[in-house]
Amino acid sequence: MACSARNAGAWIDGFLLSLVAQSHSDWELWIRDDGSTDDTAGQLEQWRAREPRVKHVLHGDHSIGAAQGFADVLRRLPADAQVIATGDADDVWMPERLAAGLSALERAEETSPGPILIHSDLLVVDEALQDLASSFWRSEGIDPYESSLPSLAIQNVAVGPTLLFNAALLSEVREIPEEAVFQDWWIALVAAATGRVVALSEPLVLYRQHGANAVGARRGSILARLPGAMARGTKVRRDLDATSLQARALLTKYGSRLAAGDCEALQGLASIAELSGWRRKVAIARWRWLPSHGVLRNIGILVRG
Repeated sequence: MACSARNAGAWIDGFLLSLVAQSHSDWELWIRDDGSTDDTAGQLEQWRAREPRVKHVLHGDHSIGAAQGFADVLRRLPADAQVIATGDADDVWMPERLAAGLSALERAEETSPGPILIHSDLLVVDEALQDLASSFWRSEGIDPYESSLPSLAIQNVAVGPTLLFNAALLSEVREIPEEAVFQDWWIALVAAATGRVVALSEPLVLYRQHGANAVGARRGSILARLPGAMARGTKVRRDLDATSLQARALLTKYGSRLAAGDCEALQGLASIAELSGWRRKVAIARWRWLPSHGVLRNIGILVRG
């Protein structure tokens, strides 16, 4: 298992307890402390002293961010690693999280070899683990089965604490480029580009929401969120540019292995960061419009982007 944690002292004990409680007990944890300023590092050392499966604790002198923190862990995994699950130190895994993922991976590998990514739905909870939403997918309007490469390049559907993948995919993602928006998004994109993405409808992780989430669930209906969303034009433009650069990085690395239609979609999305004015709007309308987002959300992105 792979994890990168920063200032997770308030939650990491719960996360590690949920690993120990897994019905599938044959695992070992590789975890990086990403330059925490709280007691995360001390808690990890205490766990390493009493739990043999917490055997690889990496200490970063300073924070390099979530994506590169995970990349650092993935680079260090042994060459003979067969199955990798990723987790976030502020979440809690349900006891069947690993067993269900492994079972799905075995079934997928029987039908098709190559890189395979398994991911699942999540139960959204507050800081005290009280239920907020029974399905992260439904609360976010995510269609997890829409995993074509052009769709994934616009919106990630595979959330970090639910990922489980095989050695074939690990060999493709040991290096995560600086242009990757988030490590889970990049892993999902590479899986779609080189192999398969498989969704499990069962929520297998308690997805804790708190003030320090790098990424979290949205609250309220689309209409309730619209006034605040319309005021975030700068962030929308910045996010569009980041998505565009990520698409460019994927095209650069895997373009020769992709179908012509996928290359065209990635090229179109990548062009957004290079354009301004009405040309940018046209590119957003053509390449960034995602039907599952609905008309209001797509128009909001077009107007603010």
